[in-house]
Amino acid sequence: MSLHSLIAKLGPGIIFAATAIGISHLVQSTRAGADYGLAMASFILLACVVKYPAFRFGSEYAATTGQSLVDSYFRQGRWAILVLGLDLLISMFVGTAALALVTAGLIGGALSLNLDPKLVVMILLALCAALLIAGKYRLFEQVSKGFVAVLLVLILVATTLVLPDINWKEAALTLPGEMNRATLLFIIALSGVMPSAMVVSVFQSLWVCAKSKDMGTSFNPPDARFDFNLGYVISTLLAFGFLILGTVLMYQPGVTVLDSPNGFAAQLISLFTSSIGGVAYPLISLVVVVVMLSSLLAVIDACPRVIGALISYRKQSDADQARQTAQQDFRELMDRENKYYAQLVIVQCIGAVILLMLFAGSFRAFIDFATSIAFVTSPLIAFLNHRAMFSADVPSAHRPGKIIATWSWLGILSMGLFGVSYVYFGILGQ
Repeated sequence: MSLHSLIAKLGPGIIFAATAIGISHLVQSTRAGADYGLAMASFILLACVVKYPAFRFGSEYAATTGQSLVDSYFRQGRWAILVLGLDLLISMFVGTAALALVTAGLIGGALSLNLDPKLVVMILLALCAALLIAGKYRLFEQVSKGFVAVLLVLILVATTLVLPDINWKEAALTLPGEMNRATLLFIIALSGVMPSAMVVSVFQSLWVCAKSKDMGTSFNPPDARFDFNLGYVISTLLAFGFLILGTVLMYQPGVTVLDSPNGFAAQLISLFTSSIGGVAYPLISLVVVVVMLSSLLAVIDACPRVIGALISYRKQSDADQARQTAQQDFRELMDRENKYYAQLVIVQCIGAVILLMLFAGSFRAFIDFATSIAFVTSPLIAFLNHRAMFSADVPSAHRPGKIIATWSWLGILSMGLFGVSYVYFGILGQ
């Protein structure tokens, strides 16, 4: 296979990486290094390992059946649709508001603008809505591949340059023997969106179907698996890169992680310029802002598509017939989504602005709330994905083996235990 044909087949997995770079990487990984040193490395790795099967199932299910996970959720029952609907509403408004707030902070920090972040958010969301409604997202999706590649190179270079400066004796490789409540809640918040929120697996299935439609042929399972694995590895490497940069450049006496979007953005960009050099400031600022924009656009694009599918979808009474007409069903599904797409994009952006006005007193608290809610719903989405991949929709020859099946169940159990812990310590305040 030529390099050109290989790159042409990449897409949903790279967009997954672009989405993951958002809050979990730029904000939470950097804060983890700044506040706890390298002690959070094991939790980042554990979260990525635990969630791998559930995310992979989103891509594989779509490539194998030609349908998105939305189809499977409908066949699993009303409770599955309720779970998806609630999670989507959280992503649609809380997630969008959080991403927009971070992106606005990055823009303000990169351009040295002393503007109200909420004003920048409103302008930013209006521009994103106009771009998506005008149908320009496909072009931006292609461009975002290049920026993800550039950001990966920048992170690897920056991390390599600062590695000699790590003081391994003071880098806090492990957490203290007794963890306080604040540390435990941060671990849950960090794990909640590492490498991304679980609902992105549903988005992933839609992107795989859309990729097949754009290619004019099915995105076969081996290609889909390679594309996803590449994106997943990239997102994991970036998470560790930001953790190391935060540890080396911010985990030291006299350095405090700022609690405002603009202040944190300036600190974030300084991580690159301190290690690579000030001459790279314009390029670094541009890449970081555009990649965050790709995360924001992906969420604003994906949520209305899934919500539109939920509104319009008509449940198939016969699963075999659904499989035989999968591609046709998906084209009809996309047509029905388009009927509501523009209205839902506008509702999403307005709702995010209203939420931000009501709950933006503390930048850190807002981000933690968004990430923690994502973690609580993760085991339910993972369970639904597991059922989808091992259902009659997927031919037995394409179902995962015992190792992946066991891995999936262990992941669901682990996410469930962390979710219960968050409810107990975070909500009940025990």
